Amino acid sequence: MEPKAEIKQEISSYWDKRGKDYGKSPGHSSLPEVWKDVLSNVFERKMRILDVGTGTGFLALLLAELGHEVVRIDLSNGMLEVARERARKAGMNIEFKIGDAENLPFGNDSFDAVICRHLLWTLPNPQKAVKEWSRVVRNGGRVVVIEGKWCDKSLSSKIRRVARTSGDFGIRKKKSVEKPLQAGNKQNTTFLRWFNSGKSC
Repeated sequence: MEPKAEIKQEISSYWDKRGKDYGKSPGHSSLPEVWKDVLSNVFERKMRILDVGTGTGFLALLLAELGHEVVRIDLSNGMLEVARERARKAGMNIEFKIGDAENLPFGNDSFDAVICRHLLWTLPNPQKAVKEWSRVVRNGGRVVVIEGKWCDKSLSSKIRRVARTSGDFGIRKKKSVEKPLQAGNKQNTTFLRWFNSGKSC
């Protein structure tokens, strides 16, 4: 097995094991109504959205409830099994597919938007992934990255946590996005980032 394939296999195996309990974490699946409100503000019209690294399907299910056409992929079959079960319990007949965030199985300009949450930090090649996301988004589309800075004890992190609990969701336009997100170069594509600070260790 090639080193890159070996790394992807290790990543997949790790998340297969975590899948069963991951959705129980309060930080992962809490405040669905707040998330719906945030997503409604980010995606103001009905869109075809790719949820990359969908995990247990938390955002994908909320986006589907909001009326979007959502395509959901993840590298981990264990995570997707949990997502399928959650969809079944919610009465939604939706499909979750195995897919690699760095090598998307879709043509150019296939989506109005791409969204991912808590994914970039897990990827061996985040810049490659962002280029791929930009490739599959139509001109004028959006790439939305929701990420955390885990176990950060800095003062700025503590301030962000306070701001987050007061309702400032920190949605920022492309100019404030850091290096990995500057890998995409599609014209008129808006890159948004919700940066939450994670919990302090």
